[in-house]
Amino acid sequence: MELKRLQIEYFRNFEKIEIELKNHNVIFGMNDVGKTNLMYALRFLLDREVRNNGFTATDFFRNDTSKTIKITLEISLADYEESMETKNIVSKVGGARNSKNLDTFFFQVRGSYDDTEYFGIPKILWGCELDELIEVPQKGIFSDLDKIFEVVYVDPTIDLEKTFLKHKKKLFDQMNLSDSDKEIELRLKNLSSSMNQEISSMELVTNFQSMITEEYKNLKQEEIQIELKSEMAIKGYFNNLIPYIKRNDDEELYPTSGDGRKKILSYSLLNYLIKKQADHKIVIHLIEEPENSLHRSMQIAFSKQLFSNVAYNHFFLTTHSAELLYEMDNASLIRVYSQSQTSSSSYLYKVQEEYKAVKKKLNRSLATALFANTVLLVEGPSEKILFEKVLSIVAPDYESNGGYLLEVDGIDFKPYVDTLKALSIKTLVKTDNDFQAVKGGKYNLLGFNRCLKLINKPKLNNVTIKLSPTIDKNETIDDVKERTLKTKKIEFYKRKRGIVQELKNEGIYLSKIDLENDLYEVISERMREAFPKKDAIIFLQKKKLVNMIELIKKLSDEDCKNIYNHELFMVLRRLTEQQ
Repeated sequence: MELKRLQIEYFRNFEKIEIELKNHNVIFGMNDVGKTNLMYALRFLLDREVRNNGFTATDFFRNDTSKTIKITLEISLADYEESMETKNIVSKVGGARNSKNLDTFFFQVRGSYDDTEYFGIPKILWGCELDELIEVPQKGIFSDLDKIFEVVYVDPTIDLEKTFLKHKKKLFDQMNLSDSDKEIELRLKNLSSSMNQEISSMELVTNFQSMITEEYKNLKQEEIQIELKSEMAIKGYFNNLIPYIKRNDDEELYPTSGDGRKKILSYSLLNYLIKKQADHKIVIHLIEEPENSLHRSMQIAFSKQLFSNVAYNHFFLTTHSAELLYEMDNASLIRVYSQSQTSSSSYLYKVQEEYKAVKKKLNRSLATALFANTVLLVEGPSEKILFEKVLSIVAPDYESNGGYLLEVDGIDFKPYVDTLKALSIKTLVKTDNDFQAVKGGKYNLLGFNRCLKLINKPKLNNVTIKLSPTIDKNETIDDVKERTLKTKKIEFYKRKRGIVQELKNEGIYLSKIDLENDLYEVISERMREAFPKKDAIIFLQKKKLVNMIELIKKLSDEDCKNIYNHELFMVLRRLTEQQ
């Protein structure tokens, strides 16, 4: 079974949204945009305890109770031959699945408000055609849908004691006692019976029995005696079990104190339960902001569990933590945001084979950017620290206003751009006009082609470049090559101005030559002052990061403003403009 799509209509702050799903789903967005409401929609559909509470007026979009709430989950059953989960679903839905559409199935809950009862009664339907759904068989509060799915909801403040208490019967099912356990159980009953008799015979207890009997007869004359009997251990000898921690090198027992440790143990309990239930129900995790009370290292460890442990085969996760996404792969990224109304975008994110070796690096950078409204992608650290310096003077609040600088540092721009744009995150790129030498004096217009790839346009053909026949005094052949290429880069930049403008319209800004030459055009005097007796551009290109740090130290506020306002660095203004 694979989760395919979620549709929500007229529920809370969602008028109508449709979200593409995978079995692993990550939901993110700013505060108060509806992430919890999206999770609640899933709970209304799949969680009997929530569904049985019914819909209140406030559950309807803008309190318009004339509308009908619809929450629909679409799944794929195409893997019937390989998946026991799918076979389990098919066996449970019976005649609701027919030959019209064997590979797709829908589960839906509807809510129509009853003005006389001030209540919306949930109605559950299913079927393989969305416009021909039939009602799910139900007995009392139990429906056949509850035989298929088990929802494990984990709120941000997951409580160890409540989790342990809630699931104690499942954890210690007395129907599963072994023969030796049954012998122990018999001894416990005999011991508890003897102990309870002793307690009942205590003078303190018998005196109280006499007094309370007398008081009762003063109110009503009856031939009765009131007796107190202890029931210790009879109602369940597992009731008072409490988890403690015992270190390997210590015989003492320690309470499971500390929010982080309690949360880890809570997840451990849930994982154990899920493995026990996996044979007969499909478990869907709904996990809200697990980063609360988890140290950064534990968030990274939990990320590995989420995306690789079979216990989390199906989950929806809301988070503000980049660390929880370090191991993400083959997941649906779902961004919830608010414009004129609450909307969402989803993107099926899969790490391509060429990036598998650097998955953590790719995910680490991308995960942080997912929480921004506008992202500027730059090639490396020298661009990043320069732009950070400029923005610290001109627009110091750009990050709190939703802007973010992301250096790709050797990874292609495309996986970042595709993901961010698909999630309706405004994406900008600043890159160099690189040429790459190929055989026979030909050059790949690498900078142009890098940018054209981002907008899915065909690349430009290689060009032949002949070195300048004139050699100035004291020039080497490398100097001539550098001068010739610089001239050709400017020439192609001007010749391809139509492409350059098309790229700008898409938020992609190509340098005339490169960052250092662009910078020299704006603040040449400051660069000569920073690197006296040197060719400032070449010096900055040789040790880009180290020398850029030295230059930044010498930039004045006026220099930063000039860079920000110059046409060659228009991308910085695009980053900081209001959404």
